Amino acid sequence: MFHYESEIWVSRNMSIPDHEVSTDWVLQHFSLPRRELRVLVNEGFVTPVEKEGQEFFDSSALKTIALVLVLRREMGVNLAGIEIILHLKKQIHWHLSRAHRRNRIPDWEQD
Repeated sequence: MFHYESEIWVSRNMSIPDHEVSTDWVLQHFSLPRRELRVLVNEGFVTPVEKEGQEFFDSSALKTIALVLVLRREMGVNLAGIEIILHLKKQIHWHLSRAHRRNRIPDWEQD
């Protein structure tokens, strides 16, 4: 199946777990200051899941964090630009899922 969320957006040196991870895991594995993670949450780029008074991040949030960090650290995109990119990414996903439901995606893109 065609995936617009290609692994190219994920950090080249790590794999993204498919389970929820703690805030401390995120800070350590992304070399991310706590303040910068708070900015990503406050800007609405990612939403942590709260369990027993602690925040956890699912694989979708981790992929978004990885993308944001590539955009910021490697490409110099500011927060306003990141907001636009993430919005466009959601729109693309929505359109692709609609097209897929309508069977408009050619077979060669589904594998």
